[in-house]
Amino acid sequence: MPLNREQVTMMDDFDRKILEEFRELERQMGRMLRTSSLSRMIPMGSSGGWQPAVDIYETAAEIIVLMDTAGIDVGSIAITAEKNRITVEGRRSLPKHGNVCCIHQLEIELGYFKRSISFPVAVKFDQPTFKCQNGILEIRLPKERQSCSLP
Repeated sequence: MPLNREQVTMMDDFDRKILEEFRELERQMGRMLRTSSLSRMIPMGSSGGWQPAVDIYETAAEIIVLMDTAGIDVGSIAITAEKNRITVEGRRSLPKHGNVCCIHQLEIELGYFKRSISFPVAVKFDQPTFKCQNGILEIRLPKERQSCSLP
C-alpha cells in the first residue's frame, strides 16, 4: 500500500533512504522480469552460445520477427528455414581496447549465438523480406492463410 504524504513527512532520513532503496529494487526486479524469457535462460547445450532477444508479431497477412542484433556484423548472420521455424545464427564481437587493466562491468553477450524461432501459424518461407536497421534485424514472412486470431 502506498504511503500518504503525512506518513512520508514523519519519516527520518534513514527511513526515506530505505524506502528509496526498496523502490529502486522493485524497479530493477521489474526490468529484469520484463527482459527475461524462458528460452533465453535455458542453456543451448553444447554450442555454448547466447541468444539475442526477439519479439514476434502477427498481422492478418504476415509474421514479423524483430531481433536485437546490436554490434553484430550483418554479413555474419545466417538464416535457415525448416518446417514451421527459422534459425538465426551468427557472431558478435567487440573491438579490442588495448591494455585493459580492470573490467568494472561486463554485461554485453559476445561470441557465437543461435536462436530458433517457431511460428504459431504456417508461413511461406519462399517469400521472406529482411531488413537490418539501428541494431534490429526485421524478418517478415507471409502467412499461408491470411487471418489474425487472438489467443
